[in-house]
Amino acid sequence: MQKYTAIILSSHDVGEFDRLYVLYTKEIGVVKAMGRGVRKPAAKLAGHLEPGTLSEIYVAKARGMGNIASAIALDNFDNIKKDFEKLSEVLKIFRFFGRHFSEEEKDERIFELLGVFLEKADEAEKADEMDIVVEAFWWKFFDALGNRPETMKCAKCGARLEEKKEKFFSAARGGVVCGKCFAGEQFLAGISADQIKLLRIFLANPLEKILKVKIGGDELKRLAGIRREFEKYNF
Repeated sequence: MQKYTAIILSSHDVGEFDRLYVLYTKEIGVVKAMGRGVRKPAAKLAGHLEPGTLSEIYVAKARGMGNIASAIALDNFDNIKKDFEKLSEVLKIFRFFGRHFSEEEKDERIFELLGVFLEKADEAEKADEMDIVVEAFWWKFFDALGNRPETMKCAKCGARLEEKKEKFFSAARGGVVCGKCFAGEQFLAGISADQIKLLRIFLANPLEKILKVKIGGDELKRLAGIRREFEKYNF
């Protein structure tokens, strides 16, 4: 019997009464396990295994895929599940795990980051707070995955970035390029000094502290566009 602290990423129905779950665990990373009989009317296990729940899970495994023997929800993150916009953003992140993570690749740093993100997303009372949590998470997530964007010097020539000079973000180069180096580059987007400062704040601070930063909505939206291009190119 294996005990896991797990965030439920997704599930899908199998047969008449069963359900296959994809979990991101603190102990060994992504795990797939079967919930036998969880769709029966009297079954109580399914309530502890909803996507977006942090649960303590016991998996019985002999050969092949394990079966979930028991589960206890540690945090349901109810405010996320009741808010369509919040839930949509969370599920986008979970789908990223499904596309890019292999089974049993342990990374406690990413598990803790995902856990804090869910806490802060659940606590966010305003849309702009949620926007900050989401944007900060993605950039910190990329960093944890080994794709930290260059924000201190030109990603092409290595020169220190000058605040008042024109700058661009290059998804291909993996960071900011100076006005002297952008010619001929692909996958470029203009980036302001304020957006660069935001990136530096996101990368340098715990997620808990970032919520205190005052950010203009337009700057955050533009940075989200840059982030999506960065994700497409690097992942």
